[in-house]
Amino acid sequence: MNAAAKFQQPRPDEPRARFLIELARALGTYGTSANRIEEVIAYCADAFGYNAQTFTTPTSVFVSLEDDEGELHTYLARVHPGETDMTKMIALDRVFNNVLDGIISTREAITEIKRVVSMPPRYPVWMIVICFGIIGVCAGNFLGGAFKEMVASGIVGLMIGLLVQFAGRKREFSRLMEFLSGLGAAVVAGLLAIPFGGYMTTVPVIAGVIILLPGLTLTIAMVELAMKHVVSGTARLAGAIMVLLVIGFGIVLGQAIVDHTVGSTPIVVPERLAWYVDLATIIVASTCMAILFQAHLRHAWVMIVAGLLAFYSARYGSMYFGPEVGVLGAAMVVGVASNLYARIFDKPALMMMLPGLIILVPGSLGLRSLQMFMAHAPDDAMKANTTIDAVQSSFTVLVVGVALVVGLLLANVVMPPRKVL
Repeated sequence: MNAAAKFQQPRPDEPRARFLIELARALGTYGTSANRIEEVIAYCADAFGYNAQTFTTPTSVFVSLEDDEGELHTYLARVHPGETDMTKMIALDRVFNNVLDGIISTREAITEIKRVVSMPPRYPVWMIVICFGIIGVCAGNFLGGAFKEMVASGIVGLMIGLLVQFAGRKREFSRLMEFLSGLGAAVVAGLLAIPFGGYMTTVPVIAGVIILLPGLTLTIAMVELAMKHVVSGTARLAGAIMVLLVIGFGIVLGQAIVDHTVGSTPIVVPERLAWYVDLATIIVASTCMAILFQAHLRHAWVMIVAGLLAFYSARYGSMYFGPEVGVLGAAMVVGVASNLYARIFDKPALMMMLPGLIILVPGSLGLRSLQMFMAHAPDDAMKANTTIDAVQSSFTVLVVGVALVVGLLLANVVMPPRKVL
């Protein structure tokens, strides 16, 4: 690359500058962490001969490019956070790799990025709703429920799926989506206790809303904080806590409505199901995650492998070494496997990492601790005990989150990633 090309002033309409901005905005839209976005932009800018500084938050991205006279030209792009879409992530990964390899120009890449962003969802709404219900069934087993709890979790999951896919598309309802989901889950789970003859109502409540729990957001926030991206990490962490608070408030209100209308329902402790039920639910849940993440079904095997690695490494690691070490080891196993997958198949490591982290993230623990804080106790002594349990549960959430972060960082040491994404 000659000197003139290397030090070309990065005008706002200059294709390479525009490409960097559009790429950063698209990656932020689909949930890419701040550290990965900044690494991608720095890698591309270096190939273009620019000195680039990137600053990202969950809702914005700033890109500063230095010209040959040392002046910084800063560009701001508004990011509208969307759902995780692995098909679009793979397409974006292919676009910027093709630009760096000289296969397409930056002008063509800008057009391609806009085409990728405007692509319609791969799967129809009815399939997404069914996956909400199926994942609810599987989560009911993961949370220690038996067949009653699993069936109830599936019903609650279907209700949440319908609520998200239809009511959530309206602006007024979308702002209340987390509250309405928590409220609806608690009411439906409580009412189902009447025909079911009593069961663990907390299992279907949490299993039904588990897709909406911000456990993954919480983990990404802690990764960003560990990588010194304090603004993005703090903002993402605050957003995750707010979502938990709103869902928890809806659940507590729903449980109060059920208690005052139909009265308290008997709680029956479920029996543990056979080992093959765990295996089947992991496979089914991982396949449904491929659909929810808008991944092609030919990539479902990747998510199944990630789910199996995360579940069994966490289970047996916790059994022999304690929950903290177990989660750390599971995160490291998933991270190493994800980086290895990216090296072999030239696909984003996030394809395997995200479904593995979904199994490990402490979202349900956070919701349980929040329920404990908000629960009403008949006397002061019981209230004190409940508060202590809630504090211990909250501390466990933080420990599990830190273990996840340390495990992922260790994975990058054991198996350094070849790809930026």
